[in-house]
Amino acid sequence: MKIRIGFIGCGGIAGAHMERLVRIENVEFVGMCDVEKERAEKAAQKYGGKVYTDFEQMLDEVKMDACYICVPPFAHKGQEEMCIEKGIHLFVEKPVHLELEKAEEIAKRVQQKGLITGVGYVLRYFDVVDEAREIIAKEQIAFARGRYYGGVPGEGKNKWLITKSMSGGQLVEQATHIVNMMQYFFGDIEEVYGYKIEGINNKIYPGYDVEDASSLLFKFKNGYIGNLTCTWLWSGFNSGIEVVGKGIVIDYQGNTLTVDRGNKRNISISSLDPMFEEEKAFVKAVETGDPSYVKSDYLDGLKTFAVTLKAHEAMEKGVPVKI
Repeated sequence: MKIRIGFIGCGGIAGAHMERLVRIENVEFVGMCDVEKERAEKAAQKYGGKVYTDFEQMLDEVKMDACYICVPPFAHKGQEEMCIEKGIHLFVEKPVHLELEKAEEIAKRVQQKGLITGVGYVLRYFDVVDEAREIIAKEQIAFARGRYYGGVPGEGKNKWLITKSMSGGQLVEQATHIVNMMQYFFGDIEEVYGYKIEGINNKIYPGYDVEDASSLLFKFKNGYIGNLTCTWLWSGFNSGIEVVGKGIVIDYQGNTLTVDRGNKRNISISSLDPMFEEEKAFVKAVETGDPSYVKSDYLDGLKTFAVTLKAHEAMEKGVPVKI
């Protein structure tokens, strides 16, 4: 049985999904929609599907089983709601939205309809991540330290990314991956506190209005504590999570897991393409009707989005905020 898939948004991240989905035998591309017609046409020429610039028209005219929504945070303008109305399973790139109330309503409606959903927290599909979870579950863990260091995306040329009202800022749009991974390791976060620093990048990049760096403290529902430090002041890229427990330090970075017990150090390196694993899991879930194949669904993505929004609230108010 063919799984008919449409795309709303045909930019870079959508292209990465398409490159992998085309390798899955039972996938058929039926619709490509982008506000820039050229991008939709280019995707359709390569993978198939009818070209649209209006997602409502595409969802009205094209019969599909699932839709990938790969638009920037500010561009969520009813795509999910219309997919739900038509009973179309959906995959949404992170962050799931920029408005918490709307995201909460979408999550509620998805559950009511019994639709399969996926969110682009691709790191969960590394095998070394599951290895880390298994180790964490067996050890006496106390805390975790997360980091997300990078430079200003596109040297400030990607205006929507450096505009808080359009992207949400570094924490909401990018470091969200580390927040999500910390939740995958330790469960739900119940409280967040944080500080930020501003006034450096906005003197260099016209229109820049997000924080230069932030430092957060998390309290998890199960008693763990953790912190996360993020910045766009660097010139390279480094992200990961260090987990510390009795006699053990677990360091996760990308495809590499290091387990250090003081007298013994093991390093595991994954050769998997996590995005390909993510696509296979979502397609399999749609094909079988079994959501358990998906490692991050819309409700999970909503929880991460809520933490990042509440972190900004905590930074503004200067007090811990309950999630």
